[in-house]
Amino acid sequence: MSAAQKFIPVWKDEYKIHSYQVDASNNATLVVLCQLMQESAWNHAEHLQLGFSHLNRKNFIWVLCRQLVKMYSFPKWGDMIQVHTWPTAKDKLFCYRDFRISDSAGSVIGEATTTWFVIDLASRKPQRTDSYFHVDLPDDVERVFPGKLHKLHPVSSTANTRLVQVTYGDLDRNEHVNNVRYIDWILNGLPLDYLKTHELKEMEVNYLSEASYDDEILVSSEKKEASHFFHSVIRNRDNTELCRARTAWESKSK
Repeated sequence: MSAAQKFIPVWKDEYKIHSYQVDASNNATLVVLCQLMQESAWNHAEHLQLGFSHLNRKNFIWVLCRQLVKMYSFPKWGDMIQVHTWPTAKDKLFCYRDFRISDSAGSVIGEATTTWFVIDLASRKPQRTDSYFHVDLPDDVERVFPGKLHKLHPVSSTANTRLVQVTYGDLDRNEHVNNVRYIDWILNGLPLDYLKTHELKEMEVNYLSEASYDDEILVSSEKKEASHFFHSVIRNRDNTELCRARTAWESKSK
């Protein structure tokens, strides 16, 4: 983007939570909220001339590799929310983007930070940011959380494991499993009684590799404390770890 062109440094979208986006507690699911944040990220990237339509000309695509979401409360069916998002930094290979979710009164109900990189579709190799990122970021960019995200610990026990199979509906336009599907598999792998009595407060994810159509996937969860789990998603045929995650929960009030 040339110096003469103005860009919006913080993007804002407004969304309504629909009946098909809530769970049995009438809360919007984390999967839905991550989808909405991703949609706003794409919208802002297009505005910054860093979106799909621009990178596709170079045969490049964005890849999400790390994500941390903290929810302070969940919107319910019929609620209006605002998603604010902005790029916070870049280095040689990675770009960083934050999010803030607010309710209709302007109160912050959730925040997230993400780490991305770009690959060449043909070679699958990461690309240096100076080959595509030409937006000047302000020096005083706000960060929702301090520091950068790091590699998560692996799951040491696979006692609680379920098998899922990748279907056509799990794929994105590049014919790989969409990142929110991993979140869905992980959360649905926990016991029903636990999900009914606890509310998710925090989820951190490392995306490590890609899954494709018809892959058999093993989703394992290991309880570390009363309110914390570590999770692993592994492709069954070659034992490749596709994703690691940790979740933190809080008991629901009676």
